[in-house]
Amino acid sequence: MIKYLGLLYLNPLNLQRSCWYICLCLAGLVWALCHHPVARAQTYNQTTFDYLSIIWLLVAGTLVFFMNAGFAMLEAGLCQRRNAVNVLAKNLIVFCVSILAFWWFGFGIMFGDGNSFWGQEGFFFQIFNPPFNNDFPAGFEDLANLYAGQSFVGIFFFQLVFAGTAATIVSGAVAERIKFWAFFWFSFCLVGIAYPITGRWVWGPDGWLASQLNFLDFAGSTVVHSVGGTAGLLGTMLLGPRRGWQGYNPNQIGKEQFTAKPQEFIAYNLTFSTLGCLILWLGWLGFNGGSVQALAHIPHVITTTMIAAASGGVFVLLLRGLRRNKPALPLVLNGILGGLVGITASSAYVTLGIAMFIGAVSGLCVILVEAFLEFYRIDDPVGAVPVHLGCGIWGTLAVGFFVNQLPPYIEQKVNRVEQILGQLVGLLSVQALTIILCLLFWLLIGLILYLVELCNEQLKTSSAVNQPPNNLAQSNRNRYKSESLIPESPLEWCVKYVKIAREALRVSREEEISGSDGTFSPS
Repeated sequence: MIKYLGLLYLNPLNLQRSCWYICLCLAGLVWALCHHPVARAQTYNQTTFDYLSIIWLLVAGTLVFFMNAGFAMLEAGLCQRRNAVNVLAKNLIVFCVSILAFWWFGFGIMFGDGNSFWGQEGFFFQIFNPPFNNDFPAGFEDLANLYAGQSFVGIFFFQLVFAGTAATIVSGAVAERIKFWAFFWFSFCLVGIAYPITGRWVWGPDGWLASQLNFLDFAGSTVVHSVGGTAGLLGTMLLGPRRGWQGYNPNQIGKEQFTAKPQEFIAYNLTFSTLGCLILWLGWLGFNGGSVQALAHIPHVITTTMIAAASGGVFVLLLRGLRRNKPALPLVLNGILGGLVGITASSAYVTLGIAMFIGAVSGLCVILVEAFLEFYRIDDPVGAVPVHLGCGIWGTLAVGFFVNQLPPYIEQKVNRVEQILGQLVGLLSVQALTIILCLLFWLLIGLILYLVELCNEQLKTSSAVNQPPNNLAQSNRNRYKSESLIPESPLEWCVKYVKIAREALRVSREEEISGSDGTFSPS
């Protein structure tokens, strides 16, 4: 403690930051103690609970939560050894961020009372409610009617782990070159705003895609996986490839960026990745099985999920002739995960034979999308985009091709053309909104990080006049040199600020080489 106080005394900048943090914490504490929400309406009391369904919902949610361990092991094993620490750190903190963002904003937007596009009530719910209160609070009247007999906090928990999964998908696509705080704030925005809006359209009490277009997505091929895959694709395109991937050098311009000698990227530990894949497979049984409307439907959903996963893993081997070389283990792992993503939208609606076909085509999607990304020089270190976006799109469209009338999920007779068009329009609508919002989030966060780091570097420069030179500090100062932030024309404005945001999202050259994300360094 004495040593820490001595450092604060010697470094006024640290003292200033500590004072700011202490003031913010005190302000938040005072607000929490003094704020008492106005009682707008009575809670919607449940007279009876379906306790067996509640228990299964919690078990399924726990399995989905355990998928975070699978994602962490899969990504850390497929990335380079020097990046293992920051990959694990991001996979750990992303769920912490997701919990708070979804509680504060996301769940109200997704399921609160409102219109068919977004919820307008239910934010910061049950802050001061007594413990063990499973009733639906004010602002969730429509949700109470939709989930009669269920526990409100149980539904929140189950939907929360789904939201966290969408954010975790992004981690794999942008691994090994994104700043920790860029990923941190993007995850908060994704789970708090973008994901719940699109989720309401499909799963909300009156979502317009489900009610007007009969859009079907049983457990989230679109809502979770294609949204997370799209967010990851935008992130990796803005960041650019890892240094040395296909000879990439971010310091060059245009085609000259890919003229250096290509670097070989060796996976840290495929044992970790294989175990991570199996953990994800296990968690998927809760992912799909927890979405049923009746406990009697669970065995069928779990069986179709198992068959599609196995089919995806087998068919990437049978389709190895589409690759330039023998299939590597990571491709088989992604084939299994692709089959799981593909069947997620229809696991309750299709037969076992159709589940096998969906899994097989998912394996083909993984191969084709991987080749597409390589051709256009889009670097996805763990294959998150082919698995989650590519197979998520296929799984959503497969619903239109194969579903039939199936009460209580599909009450009316299916018109094949209308169902396919409904799936396509719904998919495009979700993708369009996700692209717009995520692009805005990435660029805005990058610009804010640039301004913050520019101010920090100026403060460090002014306080380090009498300190010995430091190569890394000097490199950061050169990276954030002060320049005019008022371009001359609108086109120049766009180009300039996009460039600034992209550079601010990515770690420095020294940090990328050492395996640091700007916050967590390799052990």
